[in-house]
Amino acid sequence: MASVKPPTLNRDAVRLLSPLIGIQGRVAGRMLELIDVLAEGPRVALLDTTSPPEIRATQYGDPVSRQPRVLTLPVISETEADAHPVLRSLLPAPVLHDLRQLIRGGDGSNEI
Repeated sequence: MASVKPPTLNRDAVRLLSPLIGIQGRVAGRMLELIDVLAEGPRVALLDTTSPPEIRATQYGDPVSRQPRVLTLPVISETEADAHPVLRSLLPAPVLHDLRQLIRGGDGSNEI
């Protein structure tokens, strides 16, 4: 589903979701932790603490360390005008409501 994102969506999504860095929850049998919010996209980075550690490599392919898997997901679902299904399960209801307002084009400035 292609849609035009409001120009401030990326900035507002980062502002809304950044205070939640560190939030954890179980989604589809996996324990996920929000570790970063990226303006590009916008996207979120989630640490999958239930996955076995993977080998992380440098840009040259040299192994560096073993770390849990990190998932990078879009904030907006790719199939509907709503938050990504994982975020719908992970975010607190008031934050999800505000995020949905942003996605649908409302800036939420009249709501607190």
